[in-house]
Order: sequence, then structure tokens, then C-alpha cells
Amino acid sequence: MLLLQMSRDYHSISPSAKSLLLAKSLTNIPFVADAVKLMYGNDALEHLSNRNFDDVFLKRLIHFESRYLSLDSLLFASGSLNILEISSGYSFRGLDLVLRHPTIYYLDTDLPGVIDIKKDLVDRLIINEKLDLKGKLKTQALNALDEPVFLNAINQMPLGPVSIINEGLLMYLSTDEKISLCKTIHKSLKQRGGYWITADVYVKRPALKNETNDHFSQFLEAHHVEDNKFESFKQAEQFFLSQGFKLITKATSVWHQLSSLKYIDSELLKKMKEQANKTGRIRETWVLKAI
Repeated sequence: MLLLQMSRDYHSISPSAKSLLLAKSLTNIPFVADAVKLMYGNDALEHLSNRNFDDVFLKRLIHFESRYLSLDSLLFASGSLNILEISSGYSFRGLDLVLRHPTIYYLDTDLPGVIDIKKDLVDRLIINEKLDLKGKLKTQALNALDEPVFLNAINQMPLGPVSIINEGLLMYLSTDEKISLCKTIHKSLKQRGGYWITADVYVKRPALKNETNDHFSQFLEAHHVEDNKFESFKQAEQFFLSQGFKLITKATSVWHQLSSLKYIDSELLKKMKEQANKTGRIRETWVLKAI
């Protein structure tokens, strides 16, 4: 307990993860704002909310909140009591769920450098806010591409179907890495039953004129994110089918649930709709079943 009362150095969080965490703290996504207070102090949110945000930032904010909520909508519908989240980053979906549902077993995973900080934050949130967890939350390191470790994690969960979920992972994986992950998830679901719910069905889009070349854009380019996206939604469905997965359903619009809309004025909203009409959808959240 003494360790939890000490201030951890959070500088090891990658710049992209920090940026995403700070941005999402402006939304109603559970526990993100609380985590930012722990990391940066109680005044952090006030300073952040008083900033003038440019259009690019606000569009990204809408995007990331939409992605989070779309996954939630399908996860609730799946009815699974066993949930494995891979590459969870600094999302606190698991903490939120086990706080409210006594029958949930939630295994929250990411790479060691990320999950160590995540576990510290979760432990401090539980203590500081005197949270009474009803379900079971386990936080552990897991490289999703390490099949033996992945299968061992699945086998530690209670009997019954499993929902394997992710957001913000597939676009960082090459085709070979995607195939490897598909193989492991397919084997897991054939053994246990359940679904794979992924918010990462991104498709390539034409380059837009005057795109911002900021740090986040440079990060995406350095990690070949655009190259790793699917050519189209049809090609994505064919890819998953070739790996033994059938598309069961897609998330519908969560626009009416977005808390970040309060930052969007009518002029920007008009621009966003015009751009969406030109480029079409760039991402969907799917429920996949192993066949």
C-alpha cells in the first residue's frame, strides 16, 4: 500500500498515448479525467478545457470517442461475462464494468511498459475513490502476438464464452501480424465460444489537401498506419473470412451519445459533414465469430 501512496513518474508514457489520454479526458468516457488528475494534478483538466482547440484536434476527439462508444455498444449486446481486452492502453473500460456488474470477469492487457503504469493508476483510483468492485478485474502484461501466452491467459478465465475486444491495435500491425493474431483469436474462440469485437476496421482514404503535419500525424506516418489499413470494407470482410471469421454485425451510429459534440460549433459541424460525404466512412466496429 505504501507504494500506491507514492507519486509514480509517468514520463515513460509514449507521446501518442499521452495525447490520446489527455484528449479523451474532455469526454465522459469513464475514469479518464480522474486518471489525468492523478498524472498531471487537479488543475490539469481546467487548463485543458480552457484551451482553444483547432479543427483537427476536435475531429480526432469526435473520432476517438465514437470508437470507444461503438465498441461498448456491441460488447453490451454480446452478453459475455468473460472479457479479454488486448492492447487496452489507458482505457478504463474494465474498471467501469466490474464496478457495476458482479458477474463480469475482465482481463485487461497490454505490453509491460504500458500495463505497469495502467495497473498503478487503477489501484490508485480504487483507493482514492473508495471503489467497491463487484466483478473481477485482472490487469496483466500480454503481447497479443505471443500465442502461448495469449492462450494461457484465456485458459485462466472462468468457464464459458469469451468476448475478445480491441481498439487501436490492428492499424499498427502488418498483414502477417494480423494473420498471426487472427490465428490465435480463432483458436481461442473455437475452444471457448464467444466473439471478437474489433473497433479497428479502418479503410484507406485519399490524402486530404492541407492536412496538418503535426506530431500525431508524424507518429501515424512513422508507424505506417495508412499502409496497414484495409483497402475497403469489402476487402476487410474477405480478409477476416479467409482467416475463419464470419462478420455477425456492425455497430450503428453513436452520434447521439457523444459528449464531445459540445465543443463543436455549427460551422465545423457543417465542414465535418461535407468531408464525410466526400470521403465516406473510414472506420467501423465489427463483431466477428469463429467458423
